Amino acid sequence: MPAAVTVVVTRPGEAGRRLAEALARTGQPALWLPAFAFGPAPDEARARATLASLADFDLAIFVSPQSARATAPLLGRPWPAGTAIAAVGAGTRAAVLDAIAGAAGATVLPAREQDMGGSGSESLWPLLQAMRPLPRRVLLLRAQSGREWLAEKLQSAGSAVTPLAVYSRLPFAPSAALRGELAAAARSGIASVISSSDAVDALAAMLVSQAEVLRALRAGPALASHPRIAERLRGAGFARVTVCAAEVDAIVGSLREAAG
Repeated sequence: MPAAVTVVVTRPGEAGRRLAEALARTGQPALWLPAFAFGPAPDEARARATLASLADFDLAIFVSPQSARATAPLLGRPWPAGTAIAAVGAGTRAAVLDAIAGAAGATVLPAREQDMGGSGSESLWPLLQAMRPLPRRVLLLRAQSGREWLAEKLQSAGSAVTPLAVYSRLPFAPSAALRGELAAAARSGIASVISSSDAVDALAAMLVSQAEVLRALRAGPALASHPRIAERLRGAGFARVTVCAAEVDAIVGSLREAAG
């Protein structure tokens, strides 16, 4: 049987909601507490104008599934075949091909889902290094802020990188009912699924008025989708951190091990 603790899924957007629902269907109690809410591009006029000149870029990088879904309505035409596409993670690659008209006609990295060795920017970087010639102008499609590692790597290799905010990342405000469910779960055992380093600080800010919930999260199993996130969790006082794919079977298996 799945573990008796309640799993708090912090991944934003529909992917997070679906993961929490899928866990619940297995009998694993789960709550969806997105670390962030998604909003529109902070400067829609600039986003549209930059995307109108996509053909001037050698490569566009989508950092998340949300970046693909947010870009789609801002595009005024199909994706230009001469502008290559790179996606951070298999989920992002799938979202690009599903949401962006004409994307399948461009060079897409990774070419196949199984060619992505992991979920982070570090897995994409070797594929970008192998591009010949190295892309001269790169468009980075993301929220108003984000991890700079990949942009810095490209810049150090000689690429000119233009970050473009196609959506905004906003604080999530839990409802009174959700806060009540969190409080009840904290009393009987709570675990967390963390899908970004930024989520760690976002949770602390969100739960400032529910110290008992934050203490329970830090004491319970914390499942990080990447070693970098695991390191951030440990630095924030989470005591039982495991690197685990954000998938139902992997999460249930990790919780069984933690309980055993």
